[in-house]
Amino acid sequence: MSAGSRGRLRVPETVIPVLAILVSLVVLAPLVQIGGAGFAEGYRELFKASFGSMVGVGSWLTSSLPLVLVGLGVALPYRAGLFNVGGEGQLLTGALVGVYIGTAFGGGPGAFLLPLVAAFGSAGALGAVAGWLKARGMHEIVTTIMFNFIAFFSLTFLLRGGLKDPDLPYAASRAVSDGFRLGRFAGDDIPYGIFIAIVVVLATTYFVDYTRLGWRLGVLGQSDAVAVRQGINLARSRTVAMALGGGLAGLGGVVELLGNQYRIGAHFSPGWGFTAVAVALLARGKMLPVVPFALYFGFLQNGEVRLQAILGLPGNLVLILVAAPVIIVAAVYGFRAYRRTVMVGT
Repeated sequence: MSAGSRGRLRVPETVIPVLAILVSLVVLAPLVQIGGAGFAEGYRELFKASFGSMVGVGSWLTSSLPLVLVGLGVALPYRAGLFNVGGEGQLLTGALVGVYIGTAFGGGPGAFLLPLVAAFGSAGALGAVAGWLKARGMHEIVTTIMFNFIAFFSLTFLLRGGLKDPDLPYAASRAVSDGFRLGRFAGDDIPYGIFIAIVVVLATTYFVDYTRLGWRLGVLGQSDAVAVRQGINLARSRTVAMALGGGLAGLGGVVELLGNQYRIGAHFSPGWGFTAVAVALLARGKMLPVVPFALYFGFLQNGEVRLQAILGLPGNLVLILVAAPVIIVAAVYGFRAYRRTVMVGT
């Protein structure tokens, strides 16, 4: 190791996203001040929204659950070198399938498993098509964006027809039957959906770390050439990675449906599929780190309304806190890559 390398401060990979979040919180302070609220006051209200009561804690966890599941749906393909930006469409697909099953049947003990499996399969099929097209030369960013539009406008069309609840003055579906609902505990504040999320996180972590297929996806994410030398079928592996990612995102939609909203409307998602991209990027394609970053963004989303109602601050400030860490992390890794290129060149 050279003297220059020994003297250079090397920030651990796991610390960079955390530092990026802290920097973004500090950078936002002047904007909060310009908006007419004190720095400390603004962040105090954010904390009150999620930790001021059990209702707040429940609301925070409810906001975070879709981000955990859709975040996994982005992180898993990312591990295989693929960029799934179709989480929003896959989430809506899962919710649509869930609302169809939940309104067509009466439900009963364990009935929630049926819409979960159906949502995973249908949204997974959407992801699989994107993976199949990737193997034939179409970039997954383009195809998954297009699938987002298809899913959203399909929902809009269905809400104008047979999916709409005729008893409502606005465009929304009928509510799913009680027998399919996940329910809550701790005084009706904490959603049971957190247990589904825990199981999915652990299962996904086991899959990528301890199964041969998970290992193959990791090798694929490192290099196509290395994957080919290991005998990995690139087309098949990419299709599987996108299918699993789509299925996980679909679970995010159906868990939100069965555990919180119970019906689907045009504003079912506040953009979870897009925020989940930020979650997965900060997690660097690792499964377990998805959880704390999803909880952080859920915390921001949960406090957005309070910032507007109590302090009169624009909700777009929260979007800055979502985007800024991603930009900072991208800049850091971009600079590192540039520096490596320069060092190799010299």
